[in-house]
Amino acid sequence: CKLKKKLRMTKNITLLILIFIISSCSAQENFKDYYYQIGKKKEIKVYKYVDKNNPKNIEYWSVTTNPKTNKILTESFTTDFRLYNIFEEELKTNGAEIIRYADFEVDDEKQNIRIDGTIVDKDVYKWNDTNKYTYSVKYTSPKYGNEQFIKERTKNSLENITVSGTEYSTLKFKDEYEIKSLENDQNYEFYQFTYYAKGIGMVKYERYHPDGTTIELELTEILTEKEFDELKEKASR
Repeated sequence: CKLKKKLRMTKNITLLILIFIISSCSAQENFKDYYYQIGKKKEIKVYKYVDKNNPKNIEYWSVTTNPKTNKILTESFTTDFRLYNIFEEELKTNGAEIIRYADFEVDDEKQNIRIDGTIVDKDVYKWNDTNKYTYSVKYTSPKYGNEQFIKERTKNSLENITVSGTEYSTLKFKDEYEIKSLENDQNYEFYQFTYYAKGIGMVKYERYHPDGTTIELELTEILTEKEFDELKEKASR
């Protein structure tokens, strides 16, 4: 009887361990499922985001996914189709890591000047981590000198939200930002809540600035590369 009890206990413990392992793997896979997905071939999708509080404020994120390199390139454009940021990341075993970063500023002669960043911290999106993690870059701005851009991310919750009339099951994060001068004691801080939907990527963020300004950027449609090029051509006429 004692032997049978021991065997039964051992079996139960083994079963619990297996359940824990399967649950952990499932949770990890679920986190990844909410991020931008890489298919079987190279693909470009252009995400159109509109500010709920100011419909004239539009952003276009051209997202290129490449299964051969396991990389995602995001090129972000303003309302008037000016490229303002390049963000490239590589998908690793534990999550997405930044590998390239560049901002663009308009100078006095209306030229779009590229500012390449030096990567300090790499973690953009982790598949299974509820702790705070960071990516940061250093760069030299023609207007403001040497600065560091820091973003800290913490998983917040799972939420069902409605964006532009469509209901999504989302993974919500709290993102804390700091733009820090490396030449004096000045810095600028703000935060946002970011929502990722399964199989799509980011569908919304709510950004809160210290002056009380709130930006609610919401996904309204996903364009093809051709559709986006046609929009740019039409705007340039």
